[in-house]
Amino acid sequence: MSASCSQRLLSLWLRRLSTDRIVRLREISSPLVIYGKRGNAELIVAIDEAAERLGLHTGLALAQARAMHPALEAIAEDADADAVLLENIADWCLRYTPLVACDAPDGLLLDISGCAHLYGGEHALVADLGQRIEQAGFAYHIAIAGTIGAAWAAAHFGEPASYPPGEERALLAPLPLAALRLAPTTVAALARVGLKHIGDIVDLPRSPLTARFGGELLRQLDRALAREHEPLNPRLPVAP
Repeated sequence: MSASCSQRLLSLWLRRLSTDRIVRLREISSPLVIYGKRGNAELIVAIDEAAERLGLHTGLALAQARAMHPALEAIAEDADADAVLLENIADWCLRYTPLVACDAPDGLLLDISGCAHLYGGEHALVADLGQRIEQAGFAYHIAIAGTIGAAWAAAHFGEPASYPPGEERALLAPLPLAALRLAPTTVAALARVGLKHIGDIVDLPRSPLTARFGGELLRQLDRALAREHEPLNPRLPVAP
């Protein structure tokens, strides 16, 4: 079953949710990183814009980051606080549609099918949502497409915009395979055989791909391309 051509999905990626939450609570004068325990090591799991300008990145050891920049502000991660904040933002987004789903750890998915005209169209809705999110102190990307997969891919890896139905292939082809929401091990395995972009696999024989990389690869591809329906599971039940 393919996705409905009238379905419109909005992906809101709050790309610095963890650091933005801290900045909203208190004044930060130094570059900020959030760190967490991964195995026996303390690694950076989120950074603010100032830390990114210094060349820091997620996955870097906290000790190494501090050695490079002693004035760094480092705060332990609080996944529960991030989750509560995301839920609160999701509640606020009910102003746009009753169909809102959390895309943990830092995103939301909104089914705006049949809703955008209430705000003057999709571009006006995005402008309104973006302005309010920015005023609240959050960095964000927003993309709209005919499938969850295409909207998510555009928001996280592509050009945030509103994409008409039927443009999923053109949108997805140049993006990295990670944009299909695949496990990192699968992405790494594909890269080892020279497959790095979604366009690299679209026209390949399906049986060998499934045999070598599992069924989830083509399932995610088909969902993003509107060949298979991917349901949105809203947080709150909606009356018939």
